[in-house]
Amino acid sequence: MVIRRLSYLLDREPDTGSVRLQPIRSPEPPRSGGEGGVDAGAFDDLLAQVEQVITLTHRRTPHGVLSCSRLPDGGSLLCNGRTDGEQPGERRQFIDVVHLPTGVAGFDRMWPIDTWRSRSWDAPDPADGRGDPLPVPEGHLDLPLLVRFAQEQASRVAPFLADVRRLWADPAGRQIVIAEEDPETVVRWIALACASLPEQHARELTFVTRADEPHDAPQQIVGIGPDSSFDRHDPLLVEHLYRVHDGLGGPGSPYVPDTWAELTAALWQAGAPPTPSAPGTAETGDPFAPATLVRQLLRTGTASGDGLTTLHRDSLRAVVDTLAQAARDQSQGSPAIEELTRVCQELGKHCTESVTDPLALALVRRRLAAALDQDTALGQDPLVGLPLGEAARRSLRSEFGLGFDKGLVRRIRGPVATWAEPLHLALVLHGDQGPGVEDAVNKLVRVLLQPRGRECADAVNVLKSVGHQGLNRLVLARIAVETTGRRSHLLRELLRSPHGEWVRAHRDIAPPSVRLVEQAVWWGGSPHHLRGIDLFAKLAEPAPGATVSPAADPPTLETLWGLVWGADQPERPDFPRIVRICGAEAVLGANLGTRFLAWLTSPGRFDQELVDFARAVHRRPELTKRERAIAQLLALADDFARTSHAPRDVVDRVEELRRAGSPLDVPLWDGVQYLLARGLAGLSPHDLYQSGALSFLATAEPALQRHYRAAVVAEFADDAKVNRMAAQPETVADLFYVWRRELTRTSRDWPFVVDELLRNTLGVVVRRMNDEQRGAVATRLAGRSNNWVQNWLRWTNGVGDGVDTRIPGRPAPHPPGQGRPQGGGHVPGQPPPPRPGELPTYPPEYPSGYSPSHPPR
Repeated sequence: MVIRRLSYLLDREPDTGSVRLQPIRSPEPPRSGGEGGVDAGAFDDLLAQVEQVITLTHRRTPHGVLSCSRLPDGGSLLCNGRTDGEQPGERRQFIDVVHLPTGVAGFDRMWPIDTWRSRSWDAPDPADGRGDPLPVPEGHLDLPLLVRFAQEQASRVAPFLADVRRLWADPAGRQIVIAEEDPETVVRWIALACASLPEQHARELTFVTRADEPHDAPQQIVGIGPDSSFDRHDPLLVEHLYRVHDGLGGPGSPYVPDTWAELTAALWQAGAPPTPSAPGTAETGDPFAPATLVRQLLRTGTASGDGLTTLHRDSLRAVVDTLAQAARDQSQGSPAIEELTRVCQELGKHCTESVTDPLALALVRRRLAAALDQDTALGQDPLVGLPLGEAARRSLRSEFGLGFDKGLVRRIRGPVATWAEPLHLALVLHGDQGPGVEDAVNKLVRVLLQPRGRECADAVNVLKSVGHQGLNRLVLARIAVETTGRRSHLLRELLRSPHGEWVRAHRDIAPPSVRLVEQAVWWGGSPHHLRGIDLFAKLAEPAPGATVSPAADPPTLETLWGLVWGADQPERPDFPRIVRICGAEAVLGANLGTRFLAWLTSPGRFDQELVDFARAVHRRPELTKRERAIAQLLALADDFARTSHAPRDVVDRVEELRRAGSPLDVPLWDGVQYLLARGLAGLSPHDLYQSGALSFLATAEPALQRHYRAAVVAEFADDAKVNRMAAQPETVADLFYVWRRELTRTSRDWPFVVDELLRNTLGVVVRRMNDEQRGAVATRLAGRSNNWVQNWLRWTNGVGDGVDTRIPGRPAPHPPGQGRPQGGGHVPGQPPPPRPGELPTYPPEYPSGYSPSHPPR
């Protein structure tokens, strides 16, 4: 049954305000079994439903309202309100109605909203009932107008379309309320929804352009004005019962992101309205699937990574998944790989790898699979520029890594110039541990170390083209292994060639030995021309921020030595500086110890570095008997100087080692005596005598005695030390007793050494002591014998009580160079003091057969 056109007069009672709906034109009721098989009872029910919809929708609406509603049987009802031309001031309006039952053609040719303000509403219905009952669209809402409108309302389009789509997602979905000042704006929103929806959904959309009482309106989209009874600020209405889009300054409903809506809005903003999917395509099962929209964006050139990043996170992930599917399925009409790659790269500038990985993986897999199947070059690197995360790279390695590494093994049998692409892919997909990469590195190094060969330039070009830091490190590490020690000339030749620029460009990641060779070429060439120890010192300078010389590393030192001296030897004065720079242990670790042995046995001068080297080398088996004895002698003397430990053993061992190391270089032996003197000076008076060291010292060479005297006197140069000794009369007595003992055998100079020791040490202390402290010294000496007391008194008389001229800041007691003044200090009744240069005679206290090394206990 078809109700063609109906007309009603909608009026209100002036007193009660009740609505009266008066039919002006209505069809004849069908006879029983008549048109369409509908009886009179069904006709009356249908007519009642139509009138009910009109009453609910238009009873309190102004004139000029257009509505589209759906009846319970599925038919559509299009109503247009117009003013009363005879009584324009009255509150009544005429409602023109078009009813289209289910299955009847009509809205498949147009959208109901297109009939807005169509003049054909005023045309009478054809008398024969065979004409078209639908008004004719007049093009008021064309696509250019909708594009401009969508661009003007840019921030509101996606939220509105998201709610429009949800009208079909949930049969009980919430109605959409559009609040605008002008009904024309509401009409444009409805037209925008129809132009965005799939065709079938656009024809089914119901709406009313203006309703004063929207709570009663049964349509999906309801337009309201500023005077509507709808409370646009009520949270219950705005957030729970309706979806409100407020163009009047109200809060509106919160946005719920939707992928379809965001992509459709992006197309409108780009000036390319969405087009529905073609019948039979994969997306027709889900008319709101994003695939069609994504392809439209790509085809129009409006999709970019920068633009897509404005999408909500879930929407963006859905778009990336769609693009990844397109990359996997390159059927006709799908986006080109180049376009997908561009979008992926742009997305990578703004998004995390977890977002872009699906698309990047799909792009890379497609190219890698083709390369493995054909065993040909890719033409371009599928990895560079794509935002692949570590998880994606692990996935690629597990799928393709082994295959590309095996392919590299085959490819490196050919010319070096063809390696760049397979080498890079093997590195990225399989890492730097595969056999193919190892073979390639070895061959690259062999070619590089032949800079005059024709393939050296190709090898450098491969390294530059691959640009893989891990490969560069491997090559430089292998070069370091192949050019250690005497083979460093191979690297020097490379660095002096035009191809050496690659090494210099990567010196910051090169091993120390490679950096040394590079620096040797630099400092040894123009304009510096450094040679010998000057070049060695320059190359051994620590790197900025470091404190340890690179020469402290034995392999590096071996290379450095070869660079500077090769098979030659440094000058003898240079050896101490070398040891000072790199350390004795590094010298031995670099197998350079034998080159230092001539300096060890004949140093020309005594240095601490000589002692350090002797301590490091004295146990090495390659030493000769003489070399070992000299090294052990230096080590023994140095230990004794540090600890003063076991003087009896040191005294016995020194002479033995001296004989084994003869002839000894004069500076060397003088240095040994200096170390021994320091150890002797550290002995207590008791240990000095009981160990036999005193007898050894008294019979020693003048040099040892001179060093001993200097070491002891140095202890008394400190004012605080002198004061402490003055407060220790027992120690003063013991020193006096030991130094003034009459020994069986002494050297010719020993008495003079003792006299100088006493005057310059205890003599200074005595002048600081008071009578009580001096008496304590005499008391301790009396415990040995009265002779010692007499000796002490005579000696102190000779020292005198004058001012201590050796203490800084004290005035001299007599003019310098004129000696001590005469007189004073002699105790009557006692033997006169000895003349200057003489020592008093003391009876021997040692038995016959006394040995300096084994004094009596």
